[in-house]
Amino acid sequence: MIELLVNWKLLLAERKLSILILIRLRLERTSNLMFPFVQISSWHYKVCYSILEGKEGKLKLDFSAWRQELTEQKVKYPLNYKTFGEAIPPQYAIQVLDELTNGNAIISTGVGQHQMWAAQYYKYKKPRQWLTSGGLGAMGFGLPAAIGAAVGRPGEIVVDIDGDGSFIMNVQELATIKVENLPVKIMLLNNQHLGMVVQWEDRFYKANRAHTYLGNPANEEEIFPNMLKFAEACGVPAARVSHRDDLRAAIQKMLDTPGPYLLDVIVPHQEHVLPMIPSGGAFKDVITEGDGRRSY
Repeated sequence: MIELLVNWKLLLAERKLSILILIRLRLERTSNLMFPFVQISSWHYKVCYSILEGKEGKLKLDFSAWRQELTEQKVKYPLNYKTFGEAIPPQYAIQVLDELTNGNAIISTGVGQHQMWAAQYYKYKKPRQWLTSGGLGAMGFGLPAAIGAAVGRPGEIVVDIDGDGSFIMNVQELATIKVENLPVKIMLLNNQHLGMVVQWEDRFYKANRAHTYLGNPANEEEIFPNMLKFAEACGVPAARVSHRDDLRAAIQKMLDTPGPYLLDVIVPHQEHVLPMIPSGGAFKDVITEGDGRRSY
């Protein structure tokens, strides 16, 4: 198996029988914490070409066994979340969107908790439905990516599942979807915080906040900034929903409205993405429960 080694400590901790082949242009720069079975000093692309030549240009990859393993693990350890009164769990919002689109929408995201929940709770039916910057962490990616999808795949349902922190970084693109009359739907999971950073603050820093609250400290009851006003300024229809019982109808209206639309979904900032592995940890250190409503 050939693997892109992003977190080698994680790999070695979990796969004790793996063979680690290190490819580096200058081997003298190799960390003394890495103990590869084989070290190769070369350009990476040359090594890849050599592998393909050894396979006569045909590298057949069979993922069926791995996919079967994933299916079994999903049944054994299903995702779950809690509900609290009339508050809208962000995971639930994505589940409802999935149901109403039958898993056929093209989904784009920004970066943060919403990005991970979109990966977990939307049941994609086919390739090329999922537009995200992944580990590059490009906040603000969601709306421009959705614009590209709407232009490239006319007639498809395109939804930008975004967070308020990411969305505000490219909010000016509301003007683009208006003037181009692109049917981009924006489902904004608005928790008034930089949710992913808040999760780490909750878990590992005793919930001490460091510029992760995005609202107005003088009036924390107010939804600030008012995303509906941004949409109004650009002539984009918009609505806000804050109660679970109203969510399904609000999403359906978003989908049924011709052209662009912004739905501001107010969600609790205490929600955590699970499972998660702490920094420097391995799979054995995985966290599977808890949220920002308790102390750590």
